[in-house]
Amino acid sequence: MSQWPQSWHWNWAQKTARVQGLLAFRGFSVVAHGETQGLAQVDLTKSSREPGQARKPLVYLDYLEIAPWNRPEFGAAPRLRGVGSALVMAAVALSNEEGFKGRLGLHSLPQADAFYRKIGMTDLGQDPAYQNLRYFEMTAEQARAFLEEE
Repeated sequence: MSQWPQSWHWNWAQKTARVQGLLAFRGFSVVAHGETQGLAQVDLTKSSREPGQARKPLVYLDYLEIAPWNRPEFGAAPRLRGVGSALVMAAVALSNEEGFKGRLGLHSLPQADAFYRKIGMTDLGQDPAYQNLRYFEMTAEQARAFLEEE
């Protein structure tokens, strides 16, 4: 069980029902081969903490989950690669559309910390006010670099 995805207990039906109809919350999904490959939910009411962009609006990635069969750390080769990156790209695109210049923020489950570092987000350390999870942000410059890379 220690190797299961740390998000295994998430109930997406409850998560989406809680924010249904609220304009500040959006969702994204990747569907391929008749199956959901990944899901994300974002919150548009948060502000940046990173010193160079403090208090500027950002898209907060409240939840991002990739199907277990697409995660290389859980066994065989992933059926689809890039699902997490595609969901982050959708969040960056929304941030740009909203005038937030690609800025993103999120609290990461420990299994995902390396992914967020790999895509160039700034690790602002553990947040004792949020289950001691690490808080990451993507600046406008990092968002541009991420989009160019992908």
